[in-house]
Amino acid sequence: MKKLIVWTTLTALLAIPLSALAADATLTADVLSAYVYNGQVGNDEAVFQPGLEVEGPYGFAFSLWANMNLTDNEAPWDPDTAGKWSEIDLGLSWTLPWEGPVGLTVGSTYFIYPQMSSDVEELEDGSVEAYQAPADGEYEVYVSVAAEEILLAPSLTFYHGMANSDDWIAMFSIGHSLSISDPLSLDLGATVSYAGEYYIANDYGSEAGSAFAHVQFDAGLNYALSEALSVGLTGSFSSILDSDVRDDIKAGDVYPEVDIFFGGVTASYSF
Repeated sequence: MKKLIVWTTLTALLAIPLSALAADATLTADVLSAYVYNGQVGNDEAVFQPGLEVEGPYGFAFSLWANMNLTDNEAPWDPDTAGKWSEIDLGLSWTLPWEGPVGLTVGSTYFIYPQMSSDVEELEDGSVEAYQAPADGEYEVYVSVAAEEILLAPSLTFYHGMANSDDWIAMFSIGHSLSISDPLSLDLGATVSYAGEYYIANDYGSEAGSAFAHVQFDAGLNYALSEALSVGLTGSFSSILDSDVRDDIKAGDVYPEVDIFFGGVTASYSF
């Protein structure tokens, strides 16, 4: 709980100077047919995913993102939790404030799992009772290099989980936006990841060692209702790449799918 209080305090302190200095903020709200994270199908039924990103002066930014399962699905992550927050992510980042062909961003994310039970007590009758610990989560740090001004805006991001020195995954992404008409645009993107041995074992349940983990293709059709408000449709295809990792996931019944199409409706408001 102390961690949650610390993050809440940091958020409040950060919001004060940002509002005073006219920071840019964007609210998002997505309803998707599945929750897929780096190829891991945490829930193959409907989810609600809101978010907030605040960009302040000197390249500093704060983000808040959450996931809520909309059905009582027997999902790998947080089954039977319809209408409850299953994950809350708090992020802080800094982008090097310089004008150049390549941008550098460093940041950290704290993952909170409100439905995770981590305190287990054995009662006098021999039964076991688990207590939810909403502040129990994990930290992740990352560094990203992006060339947004060149064709396909390539970027390379390295993520490192702080719980284990060998916990890492690297992602290479490209993207392109097409203007169909004045209010309508099509955003396309693709990401491929390569993960270390510990990440593959811990997150995919495989002993395959370091491997290309997943690939994902995204397409989003966005319609601007005004300069600040837009709505859209999004669709993605995600697939586990390494054959040994695929086989281990299927054999271990870790996740319901190794290949999945998912999508939904999106909305965003900038202010």
